[in-house]
Amino acid sequence: MTASALRRASVNDAAAFVRDIPATGRLVVEIPADAAVEAAIGAFTDDECVRLAELVCVVDAGTFFEDLMAEDYVAASYADGTLYVARALRLVQHVEHASTVMVTGWGSVETRDLSILLTTLSHLAPAARISLERSAATATPAPHSEQVHQPGWVHVLNEEHDPHMRDARVTAFRYERLHPFHPGRLHRLLNDEFGSGRHGAIIRSAGFCRLATRPGLVGRWDQVGQMISLEPLARDDDSPTPPLALGQDLAFIGIDMDAVALSRALDAALLDDEELLTDVRTWMRFADPFPQWTTHVHSDD
Repeated sequence: MTASALRRASVNDAAAFVRDIPATGRLVVEIPADAAVEAAIGAFTDDECVRLAELVCVVDAGTFFEDLMAEDYVAASYADGTLYVARALRLVQHVEHASTVMVTGWGSVETRDLSILLTTLSHLAPAARISLERSAATATPAPHSEQVHQPGWVHVLNEEHDPHMRDARVTAFRYERLHPFHPGRLHRLLNDEFGSGRHGAIIRSAGFCRLATRPGLVGRWDQVGQMISLEPLARDDDSPTPPLALGQDLAFIGIDMDAVALSRALDAALLDDEELLTDVRTWMRFADPFPQWTTHVHSDD
């Protein structure tokens, strides 16, 4: 496989190519920015012949927040078709799973803005080493004790979020409630308030959610900047283990966030006590403008 062919190959094809190379020490494999980083982690760790030593993400300080607010999509191919994924979500996932985040192009960024950027990266990837580099071409990551890390939002849900970089304007909080969402009210909240700046800049939110009109289903909440998706994750009766969440369990990371006001807005989108005491047949008649869910879960390639 030539170098150009390797760049066009799928993650699994690239991993197979690396396995066939005689052991010569460390190799560097570039993962395209629009590739699913979870697929790369799986492909390079689920094999005795290949060990993932470092996952390095390069971030441009001048364009990072602009890229987070992008509203375009990239195509992800699966055996049963093509799925379009927000490019901003791919970017954040690369940061979240990185063992090292290299920040380039920072020389022209104001000190206060650089502080917010570095703190945001530290909130997204609290266990990652974050370094300032003049050029991605000459940067060399320092050896790291762990190869893959959990995203910051998982740390928030586990109540162990402790980013090593701090700025008073960058915060994170956990939103946990037992009531399911009223899908109509939630849809209005997401459309009217999330991207408006009313509660500050919500950079990242993720976790588990339930909609009253879809009983027995846990949804995956995934939001970055202007983009948000709610997708089915699991059925309560498909696993003998306890459900992933009984209600809402969401992590929020942002700049100048008003956690109290945002929590109140989310509370207003939940079923109230009177609605909760009705039956599921009543819930099913609530307005539900979200796309229909299926329980099929894609595995990235």
